[in-house]
Amino acid sequence: MKIGCCVNFLPKEADDPGVCYAKTIKDAGYDYIELPIGQINLLSEDKFVQLQKELDETGIPVYACNNFFVPELKLVGEKVEQAKIRAFYTSALNRAQLLGCKYVVFGSPWSKSRPDGFPYEQAFAQLIQLCRELGDAAGERGITIALEPNNRMETNMLNTFSDVVAMAKAANHPNIRCLQDYYHLKIEHDTVDSLLEYGNEFLVHSHFAKLEGRGFPKDWTEDEYYPIYFKALKTIGYKGGVSMEGLPVSRDSFAKEAKTACAFLRKAAR
Repeated sequence: MKIGCCVNFLPKEADDPGVCYAKTIKDAGYDYIELPIGQINLLSEDKFVQLQKELDETGIPVYACNNFFVPELKLVGEKVEQAKIRAFYTSALNRAQLLGCKYVVFGSPWSKSRPDGFPYEQAFAQLIQLCRELGDAAGERGITIALEPNNRMETNMLNTFSDVVAMAKAANHPNIRCLQDYYHLKIEHDTVDSLLEYGNEFLVHSHFAKLEGRGFPKDWTEDEYYPIYFKALKTIGYKGGVSMEGLPVSRDSFAKEAKTACAFLRKAAR
């Protein structure tokens, strides 16, 4: 398995999507950086070129991107602006391709949440159609979309791995696959049963953080479910990425926390 680090939760300046952490992440031992493509998509062309230059100088690959759609862009409901959605994902996927990204995570919990009173089945159907479009657009760029389950405190759509597998099956597209996030799994009191059942076919990416404070893990003693989760990944023959996606205690402590978490995740994945 590849071990990476997301930057979307890390403390940073408003105009920096997190590239300021690239060298620290590389020095901590990670294989790749995972960037928030929705925020990168909002950058001017000049700032995007500068971002590419900084990444090239650091030499750490962008294996995956997350934060696909910004919260303001609503994907389900009565008032869905299809033209804006298509323009946004086309631009975002273009930039993800330029960054060398292989997987784009489609979690976007607030964007995919259905309005009060809006039928679940109708929202599900809207997301199926969107996934088919995304699959076509991503496939043209050599990218796979990884559907992420988000816990029910963040969204009222797609909360478990079995939920995103159902979505991927319904979309029936080779470039639509699934992600499992350990933190969301724990919040939802979910198990690895669906991962063991469907993961061999559908799992292409994983996020990880400890349940307490969505923080950086240190060792096995923190959570008795850690070894069960990694055993499940190994059982299905998973060889993809496991991205640390959490909140450090502080910006100053990030380097140390990141290094400790990387060492733990690499050991757990062996």
